[in-house]
Amino acid sequence: MRHILAVAAMTFSLAAVAALTFFLAAPAPVKADQQPVSMRVKAPELVEVTDWVNSKPFKLADQKGKVVVLHFWTFG
Repeated sequence: MRHILAVAAMTFSLAAVAALTFFLAAPAPVKADQQPVSMRVKAPELVEVTDWVNSKPFKLADQKGKVVVLHFWTFG
């Protein structure tokens, strides 16, 4: 009985991974002239940043082609 449950769990897991891969597949690249104007405007540099957590200070221009996640928060 445990063997049947293990096989069923593995089959379900593989089906879930296959479904996620299918639905989350990257869309075809969009040409620059087809992107919204907001996507063609460079992000402004971060100025007057006083504290950095978990990284050294960096410039956005140096991060071109990389995924950058910035988490902003405030106290008060």
